[in-house]
Amino acid sequence: MLNYTLITGASSGIGLEMAKVCAIKGMNVLMVSLPNENLEEKAQSIAANNNVNTDFFECDLTEIKEIDGLKDWLIKKGYGVNFLINNAGFGGTVKFSEMSAELVDKMINLNIKATTHMMNRFIPILKENQPSNILNVSSLISNQTAPYKALYTATKTYVRNLSVSLAYELKEEGVSVSVLLPGATPTNKVVTHQIEKGNFAAKVSVMSAYNVAKISIEKALNGVIIITTGAKNGFLRRLLASIPNKLTAKIAINQYKKQNK
Repeated sequence: MLNYTLITGASSGIGLEMAKVCAIKGMNVLMVSLPNENLEEKAQSIAANNNVNTDFFECDLTEIKEIDGLKDWLIKKGYGVNFLINNAGFGGTVKFSEMSAELVDKMINLNIKATTHMMNRFIPILKENQPSNILNVSSLISNQTAPYKALYTATKTYVRNLSVSLAYELKEEGVSVSVLLPGATPTNKVVTHQIEKGNFAAKVSVMSAYNVAKISIEKALNGVIIITTGAKNGFLRRLLASIPNKLTAKIAINQYKKQNK
């Protein structure tokens, strides 16, 4: 039975670059994303360029039954998994009171529930294929107070805390757990625009999706629990942790006003 790296949110951005990095390292890759994102073509291209096995599965991870469907498909195919990367998630800058109920549910379901259920379903499989790894994607701002990103920050704080706790819980069971705290990553036009109008911290933390993927994969495979990408982001993480909440809140509010002039 061949082992694979299973990556969610793999059709674009950091997730797609992670798939490429893993393939370059000779790892077989299972790519998961929503339908209609050209996932089959991308999986085939990665396989052809790197002489590895790839496959893909299209589903909506906000529906728990589809996570079960993913697991059933994987077992039916006879695929082993020794690396799980929970990258799927989304954010945004918006007043919490102006978020629709649908948007609130979607963010909680994808950022929190999907990540949680993916680990709950796949940890038994990872134990069967140890030594194995889990890499969850949080955010650098999970360390700070962030008005207008309140729900997003809360979901990423959850991911960070759950990951660190599980790192110690699973340490002696052959499963290494890491959590990535990426800074600003220009993965689309909206994010790029926000970075360009961003504050000093946003601009200092910028790194390409490929470099974020490369650094995080290497550190996860080396057993690093909390991963920052580059010396600048490591410094920024420590700096943000030392700044009082009142000040980080003020910075976030000023940033929101600047971006929405």
